[in-house]
Amino acid sequence: MKRIQGALSHRDGLLKPTGYSCNHKPMMKGEFPIGDNDELLFNISCLLKTCVLALEGEATFSLSPLSNANPKSNVIVALEFIINLLPREQMVALDEITKILRK
Repeated sequence: MKRIQGALSHRDGLLKPTGYSCNHKPMMKGEFPIGDNDELLFNISCLLKTCVLALEGEATFSLSPLSNANPKSNVIVALEFIINLLPREQMVALDEITKILRK
């Protein structure tokens, strides 16, 4: 057990604690590296296009574990994720910078 704890203590995982809980469950946040704002917008755009294709498509998954997947439900989850990815703080800061530069 100590070896496992030691191995995990040196690993920087994708999930990090948020410091708060919801419904008595500690909430975690996932992080992934993004090079710049343009890359962030590109990733968001790709996710949105994937959702559109999923909603328009008539294809089904051939893998048995995915054969009962509900595209609409999956798209809803993806869209909620995309909403959280939108760089609102960066856009507010950009608006402020634009105002300053116009003066």
